[in-house]
Amino acid sequence: MPDSPDKKHEPGAGNVSGSEESTSMAEPEDWEEVEVDIGWGTLRGKARGCGPHLMLGLHGWLDNANTFDLVAYMIPNSVRFISLDLPGHGLSDHFPSGFIYDPRGYMTAVKKAVVKMGWQGFTLLGHSMGAVVAIMYAAVFPEDVHALISIDIIKTWSYSAHKQAVHLNKYIMEYFDNEKMAAQPALVYTEEQLVQKVIDGSKSLDERGAKILLKRGARPSECGKGLILQRDIRAKTFFIGFKSLDVWAAEARAITCPILLMMATEGHSYETKEGHDTMLKAFADSSKNYRYHEVEGKHHIHLTNPSAVAQCLSDFLMECTDVGTVAANGSSP
Repeated sequence: MPDSPDKKHEPGAGNVSGSEESTSMAEPEDWEEVEVDIGWGTLRGKARGCGPHLMLGLHGWLDNANTFDLVAYMIPNSVRFISLDLPGHGLSDHFPSGFIYDPRGYMTAVKKAVVKMGWQGFTLLGHSMGAVVAIMYAAVFPEDVHALISIDIIKTWSYSAHKQAVHLNKYIMEYFDNEKMAAQPALVYTEEQLVQKVIDGSKSLDERGAKILLKRGARPSECGKGLILQRDIRAKTFFIGFKSLDVWAAEARAITCPILLMMATEGHSYETKEGHDTMLKAFADSSKNYRYHEVEGKHHIHLTNPSAVAQCLSDFLMECTDVGTVAANGSSP
């Protein structure tokens, strides 16, 4: 197996209590903390499994590496699975001052981590923004990715050419004073307030899912009066659609590895029906093994309907990747 990142065996920031229902279906001791030095800072995450197969998980906007806790139990132990905190999220370092958060920056950080770990040939799993990063990564660095799995997104918004400048202006101005905002004291919440804030903000999480994310996404305040969020406030400025539908479709056609797309029946839509169908056809045209499933639920289906997502994930790994080949041959890691 390629070199693994530095390991930390101390637990993550498990500061939000929860019932047994809110714990991972994988036992806590199955996970270990990992760190990857990427030059300007450190990315952190959590890992399980022995290898030799490799899988990297990327969470959605303002979430963290705990996002796959309820589906990880269906990933075979022969897969070394690392769920990564993207920059400015979870326990990972924040981007340096003046840096703009968007999928291109996240993709570059992921590439730095992959090179540092010495990984070659892995499955890339992403949810929402993390899936956008994964799709871009698989198109730009196809030699790295043996299989791609996307949960409830196939692209971000695309604006018409005559509206692009207006949206870019708004995007930049929203960033303009972010350094000042980041320097302000963090807001302090009770656990109940923070859980409700996450549920309301996502519009797709339940209490169990919110608590799972907050175990890694929040920590006790220095004043001792409650909890504060660990994410970089600059990451809250949501990225714009910086590519046209034609460019997105071309990148989708550039991905030739096996692809699994799982879409929520009540999920987010970033495209017209015609554009959505164009993207699905683009993925299917070039992929060696293309699968599309709709899963009942809202945007965070992997946290609210984990059994259905986990089954799709397991079937894909066993039937469409070399994970299944090893299992069929009775090989052990």
